Order: sequence, then C-alpha cells, then structure tokens
Amino acid sequence: MKEIISHVVAFSENLVIGIDNKLPWNLPKDLQHFKNYTINKSIIMGRKTYESIGRPLPNRNNIVISKTLSNLEGIYVCESLDDALNQARILNKNAQNEIVMIGGARVFLESAHLVNKLVLTKVKCNIDGDVFYPRLDFQKFTLENSEEYKQDDLHAYDFTIEVLSKN
Repeated sequence: MKEIISHVVAFSENLVIGIDNKLPWNLPKDLQHFKNYTINKSIIMGRKTYESIGRPLPNRNNIVISKTLSNLEGIYVCESLDDALNQARILNKNAQNEIVMIGGARVFLESAHLVNKLVLTKVKCNIDGDVFYPRLDFQKFTLENSEEYKQDDLHAYDFTIEVLSKN
C-alpha cells in the first residue's frame, strides 16, 4: 500500500494561513471537515500550531515537532520532520494510515517534496496575516473532489474544500 502524506490546510487567496498564532477566520463547517478528516490519523504539527490549538486533539496521534517542548500527555514530541514521520509510521503500524501535516508554514514547506495528497480549504478573501502557505506547484496534482460553501451568518467568507492527489 502506498504511503499517503497529506497537507490539510485552509488559506486565503493571498496564501495567509494565520495571524498572531490564530486562524484569521471562523469557519465552523471547515473545522468540522478538519475534525472528520483527521480523526484516527497521525497528525504532525509544529510547536506554534500545537500552542495555538492549546491541547492534544482527541482520537488522533498528535506529533509535535519541537526542540523545546518535552513529551506531554497526549502528544509525541520529535525534534525534526524525519523523526516525526518515523514516529507516525510506528504509530500507524507500517504506514497503513495517512500521515497528515496540519501546520504551520515551516512544516508545510519542509514536507512539500514528500506530500502526495492535498486537502485544501481555499477561503475566498485576501486578508492580513503573518504566516503563509508555501507556493506549491498545483499542476503536479489532480483534483479529486471539490465542495463549495457560501458565506452565511456563521461563515464570514465563501470557501471551497478541494482534495487533490499527486499525478
């Protein structure tokens, strides 16, 4: 079985993924999608992403890349992306499950050459931010699925969730 390494990320038209260590929007349907997609999988994140979430996400193998954090209850701390991937493979019992990168920018950038699946929430806005998704060559991927969501009382922006796989 081919190992799946994915990015799950929401970004604006100008590739913003965060500001002041927070998401720059509140999109409950996207958060629900994130939860449903990542449940029972190994998720890899950087320290700042972990701190912005504030706790281990339940029913997932939480792996945090950090040179300063110690192992905390509910998370595995690794010093590098390679160590984190190895930990995920151990937890996934020989890579039977997908390994999901959930941020931040450095984790996405360092894993860009490894990723073979993208789960992208494209938020239809240009917004101020201080953390950006890297410019990937999306031409190397094929669109598998796309769902559009419209702005409403709970969602400040229109957005589309796309699933792409590497050609």
